[in-house]
Amino acid sequence: MQQLWIALIALLLLSSPAAASTKAASTEAPAADHAHPQKTREATESDIGFRQIHLQDDQAQRPLTVSLWYPARHDTGQPVKLGDNPVFYGVPVLKEARLSAPEPLPLILMSHGYRGHWRNLNWLAATLARQGYLVAAPDHPGTTTFDTDPAQAAQWWQRPRDLSRTLDGLLASPTYGSHIDPHRIGAIGHSQGGWTVVSLAGGQVSSAHLARQCREPGLSNGCGLITELGLAQDSDAQGRSRNLGLHDPRIAAIISLDLGLANSFTPQSLAAIMVPTMILAAGVNNHNLPQALESGYLAKYLDPRLTDYQVLANATHSTFMGRCKPGGKAIVEEEAPDEGKVCDSVPGTTRAREHQAIARHVTDFLTRHL
Repeated sequence: MQQLWIALIALLLLSSPAAASTKAASTEAPAADHAHPQKTREATESDIGFRQIHLQDDQAQRPLTVSLWYPARHDTGQPVKLGDNPVFYGVPVLKEARLSAPEPLPLILMSHGYRGHWRNLNWLAATLARQGYLVAAPDHPGTTTFDTDPAQAAQWWQRPRDLSRTLDGLLASPTYGSHIDPHRIGAIGHSQGGWTVVSLAGGQVSSAHLARQCREPGLSNGCGLITELGLAQDSDAQGRSRNLGLHDPRIAAIISLDLGLANSFTPQSLAAIMVPTMILAAGVNNHNLPQALESGYLAKYLDPRLTDYQVLANATHSTFMGRCKPGGKAIVEEEAPDEGKVCDSVPGTTRAREHQAIARHVTDFLTRHL
């Protein structure tokens, strides 16, 4: 797995100059446009805006780079293929375009997986922006592709706080705050990002509980990360203290995309989650993340009246990531043997087709609950 992340870092460094240049984006946000009251729903592909903003904390010890996708004025911004590189297709966006928001927008907070980054769910963020959502995705220090600092990675409680800090920053922003509907805020996460949004909704982490679960047969990859992520170090008292304040009651609905480390949550805390929750699980286990022990664990304890649990028969853990180009798998294999499976699709289907199914599940759920 570590080989895969090294390979993907190298490939990301080869991203197109237009896409890579977003790293240097100004912290000043684009002005919103009210003079053109076109509907934000069902915008065209070229009406997706993108930019990055930077958030500091009080101690300046965990600055966040936050990527934003949003409905945009089609006659503003610079057209780029966002996230395009030799392996993955990019998404057409208008970099630094003006926000088009004739009415307050629903906001989606998006969390990437272990050693992932905002590009992983770029395709889904763009799909939601096209339908009138503002999407905000922080890169989580310590567990993001370009920042694997062990001290940061071991602070597992910081990940949900990153999402709350992102929400705080956007609501307080003179540019964005008035364009966000505070009653329509959701969160979506893939892999460790799925774990993050469950924590944000009220899931309580217990290292002791996780240790007991990881002694059971059929343990997943997540159990191999408990030391690195600081999940083997808490006493019960420390764990309870670190869980305090992670639940963000402003979140109205969450979506978990094939999460890992689900067994770190206590059954009692999952049963107490009171927001609608969608669980999308990969039915094909090619990353040693058996959905029955991960997503299935969530579904077992969450309130069934508030839970929509779907196992996608033709999806793998990597299906939720971007689409690979022809020849992309070979490039990954050359950099990291046996890791080309990041590009694989189940025979008889394609990643594009599975993305359509995922997007349909996600948008239908959000339409009902936000």
